[in-house]
Parts: sequence; C-alpha cells; structure tokens
Amino acid sequence: MKISVILPAYLEAENLVNILPLIHSALRDLDYEILVVDTMNPMDNTREICIKNGARYISRRNGNLYGDAIKTGFEDADGEYLVVMDADGSHNPKDIVTFYEKMSTGEYDIIIGSRYCKGGYTDNPAVLILMSWVLNVAYRVAFNLKVKDVSDSFRMYKSEQIKNLRFECDNFDIVEEILIKLSLTVTPFRVKEVPISFNKRAAGESKRDLIKFIKSYFVTMRKLLAIKRKVTKGI
Repeated sequence: MKISVILPAYLEAENLVNILPLIHSALRDLDYEILVVDTMNPMDNTREICIKNGARYISRRNGNLYGDAIKTGFEDADGEYLVVMDADGSHNPKDIVTFYEKMSTGEYDIIIGSRYCKGGYTDNPAVLILMSWVLNVAYRVAFNLKVKDVSDSFRMYKSEQIKNLRFECDNFDIVEEILIKLSLTVTPFRVKEVPISFNKRAAGESKRDLIKFIKSYFVTMRKLLAIKRKVTKGI
C-alpha cells in the first residue's frame, strides 16, 4: 500500500530543509510520496527545496488557509493511505511507520497520533495544554468521540474513505471536521490512538493566533454541530 504524506506549508522553507530528508529516511522501506502544499502564490523558496528533496510541490487551491491546504492535498494524493503532518518539525516522521503497521492490519479506519493517551507528550506551554484539554473534552462530549486527542492533525487515513467526503471547514477546524464526519459515515468506526511526542516548532513562528482561537471557539463548535446535523440527515 502506498502512503501519501501531506505537509501544509506556509513560510516553512527553513523547516522543510530538515524535515523532508527525515521523512525519506523513516519511510525508505515503504512505498510513499511526499506532497508539500504551499500557499497559492509562493512566499519563499519552498518549491526549490521540494525539487532538491524529492517532494511534490503543490499550490493550495481556493484559499491560503490551513483547511484549503488539507483539501488540496487530499485531492492530489495518490496513496491508499493518507498522512497529514506538520511541516515545522513538531511531528516525528518515524511515527508514520508505526501508524502504517497498525493500519495495515485492517483493524482500524484511522490512526491518530495522540499527545494525551498513555505515553504521549506535548511540549506546548501550560496555557495551550489547558486550552487544548478543554477543547478535547468539549468535542468528545458534543460529538460522542471515543478519542483522547481530537485536535492533533498528525493522523493516517484511508484514502477511499476521505475522498468520499466533502469538507466545509477552511481553517484549523477541518481537523475536527474530518474526525466527526468519518465517525458519522463509517460503520463501525474503528480508531487507534498511538502515543506521540509533540515538539516545539524547529524554526519560524506559529500560524495559530491564541486570541483568535479563543474568539472562534464557540463559532467553530456551532458550525461543526450544524455539520453533524446535516450529515445525520443525509444532506
């Protein structure tokens, strides 16, 4: 089975120089491709770095937000398994091998890299850990998700399941939307959480704005509840 590794990239050239060789090294015994989804118009030398490091360079479509990058990557990926990971060095490419070993048993529909299951770790500051914990509890309750880490994007999906869905979210809330829609459309929905260490970005600045995140939290929750109702009704 082929793995498509999708990396949304927004001014991440400095980190891609390091992360792309690490992905190649980790997956050298597997069939895989790397898709780097850049901004609609180049803002740095990401294209040149992709060419030098054997990655497919793609410009995101329909917008420059995180969700736009994810949807573009899903549409262009050729693999039977799809992995989304951060381009900033927060995720360890070696974990992809573990994801693949679990997924290839045929027992699971999604593998989640979890910061909060036993053995997981996050290097985020205390305030972000608290906010993430609150978010995860709220989503688990609101959407009946049997998952400890709802909000980390480092996951492996089955392409056939993802490509059958239409996603509405354009920003970071697509991470939760994907999980919610899969849980409502795949029966039985089988999830495996694998402990990971989430590290601070290697270089550059985070694209997440804490204040904006707080303000958008309830808007996002209402939006995803509306999406849940539509999926449940078959709209």
